[in-house]
Amino acid sequence: MMHSSVLDSAMPAFSLGRPLTLNKAALGTVIITWLILIARTTSAAQAPEISMSAAQWDSPSGTGFERREGFPAGLMTLKNGIAMLKDAEFSNGTLEFDMKPLAFADTGIQFRRKDEGTAEFVYLRADPDCPAANDCIQYAPITHGLMQWDIYSKFQGSAPISEKGWNHVKIVAAKKCMRVFINRQPTPSLDVALQGLSDSGGIAFKGPAIFANLVMDPDDIGGLKDEPERPAGPKDPRIVTEWLVSPPTVAPTTGDPNSSDIPGPRKWTRFETESDGLANMSREFGPTPAPALVWLKAHVRANGAQSKNVQLGWARKIWVFVNGSMVYAKDNPYYPEAKRLGPEGRLRLDNATIALPLHKGENEIVVAVGNTWQTYQGVVKPSPYGWGMIMVFEDLSNLQLIAPAPGESR
Repeated sequence: MMHSSVLDSAMPAFSLGRPLTLNKAALGTVIITWLILIARTTSAAQAPEISMSAAQWDSPSGTGFERREGFPAGLMTLKNGIAMLKDAEFSNGTLEFDMKPLAFADTGIQFRRKDEGTAEFVYLRADPDCPAANDCIQYAPITHGLMQWDIYSKFQGSAPISEKGWNHVKIVAAKKCMRVFINRQPTPSLDVALQGLSDSGGIAFKGPAIFANLVMDPDDIGGLKDEPERPAGPKDPRIVTEWLVSPPTVAPTTGDPNSSDIPGPRKWTRFETESDGLANMSREFGPTPAPALVWLKAHVRANGAQSKNVQLGWARKIWVFVNGSMVYAKDNPYYPEAKRLGPEGRLRLDNATIALPLHKGENEIVVAVGNTWQTYQGVVKPSPYGWGMIMVFEDLSNLQLIAPAPGESR
């Protein structure tokens, strides 16, 4: 039933003691407004809270379910791991829930989840500094089993998160767009373009946290457009967005690859980066059974001999060759901490600026990107996270990037 205050807000203003007269246009406006309000109320009524009970969730051993005053749909205490909502399918709409973190961790929700290797993941890293810190709320796609927090440092932000108390999380998703609102703030703490490979799937919570009051409303996309807004004007021409790529090869266990390791003709295929220039190897090739390299190749034409600076971002290792000679090699590890490049061992354009020595005419740039990961304990293995690179020229004066021709493999 609609409250009178809601109905009153739809009525035109009039003075007490005067008869209310409405022309047809005004009457039509009132009727349409009432119908919209009724539709919204009906939609809300069709989105009840989802029960936090053992019968509704596939959860790890030790997960607690309880009823408590003030939480009519119950509470789920997820001490670790993933709890999957049974028989749920979510594509677009709104997800709302409350969570109380139990530890400093990547604690949150996965949606559009096809399996453990494919999902969109939004998580809170509850900390006393969250209102000011730039990494307390984060989004990372999970593709081919790789959770790519380290190559999407742009998908994070500060948020008014309570470290030990309850937090209300509202996620609005429409195709490739997502906004996340924390603790009923009017502006989103995250407003991002989704990067996952699935447009529909299940819902799962990740602990350690207590979860309650989950509501799923597929009819409410909060006015989001289907596609993220594109920056005005053409793409930045300094970004290398078109490469030739060669499939992964085994990384050397010691030392660096050399020019003789560069793949030969007929090993290359065309590869286009994401819109900002990210060559995402985790999306293209996924995980590898052993530490590996992927080779990328581009060509530039210089009007004369010169040295050109490029900005580089990468995870985890990179080697740069110009005309067959190595000009740069560097790790960007997460462990040990002392060797991390900013920001915190993640891929970003300010990881490094290097000079490329170019001769007059056409020059070949080859980049090897490695996915070697070292754990906190010092164990070396393929990265379970993202890997890739991005390259941007500081300027293109007296220089031209040569895009591979369709079907080219040189």
